[in-house]
Amino acid sequence: MNGCIWRTDLCSGLPPTRSTPTRSLPTMLNRRNFLEFSSISALLFVSGIPSSSQADEPLKMGDSEPFSFDLLVQRAKEAASQPYIVPSTLSAEVLAKLDYDAHGKIRFKPEYALFAEGPGQFPITFFHPGKFFPKPVRLYVVDKGAAKEILYDQAYFDMPEDSPARQLTQGVGFAGFRFQESRTGDQQKLDWRNNDWTAFLGAAYFRAIGELYQYGLSARGIALDVAQPERAEEFPDFTHFWFESPDSNTSDSVVVYALLYGPSICGAYRFAIQRGKGVVMEVEAALFMRGDVQRFGIAPISSMYWFSEQTKKTAADWRPEVHDSDGLAIWTGAGERIWRPLNNPPRTMASAFSDNNPRGFGLLQ
Repeated sequence: MNGCIWRTDLCSGLPPTRSTPTRSLPTMLNRRNFLEFSSISALLFVSGIPSSSQADEPLKMGDSEPFSFDLLVQRAKEAASQPYIVPSTLSAEVLAKLDYDAHGKIRFKPEYALFAEGPGQFPITFFHPGKFFPKPVRLYVVDKGAAKEILYDQAYFDMPEDSPARQLTQGVGFAGFRFQESRTGDQQKLDWRNNDWTAFLGAAYFRAIGELYQYGLSARGIALDVAQPERAEEFPDFTHFWFESPDSNTSDSVVVYALLYGPSICGAYRFAIQRGKGVVMEVEAALFMRGDVQRFGIAPISSMYWFSEQTKKTAADWRPEVHDSDGLAIWTGAGERIWRPLNNPPRTMASAFSDNNPRGFGLLQ
C-alpha cells in the first residue's frame, strides 16, 4: 500500500446501541492457504486484460434501490444483531479445477469495463471466481442516491472453450474488482486496458500500487484474533461493494463502499481513493460486534516471510532468501526511526509497539 488513513467507529455488544457514532457470505482461510492465496493474488493483480473494441451490449444491471453510507451503516448494524450465516460458495468440484493456471486463462474483456466510456477517468474491471476466490461478491453502481447491481454474464470474460468456468451457471457473480489506469490522462502513457492500480480480491483484502508502479503489501479491512495460540484467526469477508459514479472526468479520486460480514463482526466501509504519484486511501468504517474477540487489529497489513539471508538455515532452501518483506519500519511521532528484522520462530509469537501519533509504519523489503 502507498498510503492509508483510517477513521473507525467501533460498537460492541448485541445489539449495538443507538448512541453508537455513525454517519447520516465457503472456504475459511487458514495460515497455509493464506500464503498460497497471497502468492496467487499478487500475480493476478498485475495481469493485464486484452485490448478490444467497444462492447456490443452494455453491462447488465438490476433494479434500482436507495443507497447511502447511512443506510449501509444501518444495514451492518442490523446484520450484526442476527446470527451469522456462512456465505454461499460456488460448485466446489468446478472451483477445484479453476487453479492458478486455469484461472489465469480467464480475462475480463475491457470493452465491458464499468465507466469505460465515462464518467470519470478510471474504468473498473472484474475478477472471475476461482479455486482461491470461491466466494462471489455483489457489485453495484451508485448514481444520485440510487444503486443498481451489476449482473454477472460469461460474455464479459474471454475464456478457453474447455475452461471449467463454463460449467458454472449464469448467476455466479464476481470474485472482486480493480481500477484501471486513466482512460483520459497521461499516467506515464500507460494503456488503461493493461494496467491497474487498485484491486480488491479475496476475503477483506485490498492492494494498491506505489510510486514505482509495483503492488506491495496486502491491506485488510480488519484483523481478528491474529497469532492467538488457542484460537483460530477469523477472516471476515467484504460481501458487497458499491461504486460511486464520478461527477467529473478530471477528478483523480474514486469512492467505494463495502459491507463487511463475519462470524464476530459486521461493518460499513467507505474508501476514498486518490490516484496521484502513488495511491492514498482514506478509509472510514463503522464496526458492529456480534461476538467476543480477543485481539482486534485496525488498519492491518499482511506480508509473507519464510527466511532471509540473516536467518536462513543451511539446508532450508537453495535460494538465499524467500520473503515479500524482511523487516518492520516505524517512523515514530517523535521522529525516531525503528527497524525490526522479521523472524520465523518455531512457535507463535507477537510483538507490540506503542507510540503517540506515529508518522508512518510498514513492512519493507
